[in-house]
Amino acid sequence: MMLKVPTEFLVILSLIIDLFLIFLLFLFIRRANRLQRSSPNPMPGTDLGDIFVQTREKAEVVARQVLTETSEMIEPILEASKDAAMEFERLIREKQTLTRKLDQSLDSKMISINLLLSRANALYSQLENQHNSLLNSLPTGGTALFHKEPDVLDQQQRIIDLYYQKMDVDTIAERLSIPKGEVALVIDLKEKFIAMEKSR
Repeated sequence: MMLKVPTEFLVILSLIIDLFLIFLLFLFIRRANRLQRSSPNPMPGTDLGDIFVQTREKAEVVARQVLTETSEMIEPILEASKDAAMEFERLIREKQTLTRKLDQSLDSKMISINLLLSRANALYSQLENQHNSLLNSLPTGGTALFHKEPDVLDQQQRIIDLYYQKMDVDTIAERLSIPKGEVALVIDLKEKFIAMEKSR
């Protein structure tokens, strides 16, 4: 099983390696310049002068080779770090886009839920008032008629079934003996849930 390393870690590691190599290159160039400045310039006609010139030329050739090899080593690392940085930036942009879409979706669902809750509260208040007025209008022994509450889920299912049979709100309310507002709310909620499911 291959271990997946986060892109952020790779970018930071690549930057640290780049900085370390640049620091080493800087130190090497600085020492080479110091050696060049501090060494005496003997006369080219003497044997010691010839040896010094040859040694200096060899040192310059070696220094150039080291610099070339170092730059050849650094280039792929710089390219890899550049690629990693670009990939990291792309991932950040993708995460921002996904977060924005998720926020918008959550906002719209929260608005829908708040709207449905306010409708449900209004409907509940209306039904409670109707229930109380019915209880008050019945004789004292008539309250036994309301002993069994209808099953709300069963009632909702009957409303939806009749709606799918192409009946309008008035007909459904009359047939089930429930308020038109309740029928309209159940149908409206069902249509909203179906639309939300289709949009996913």
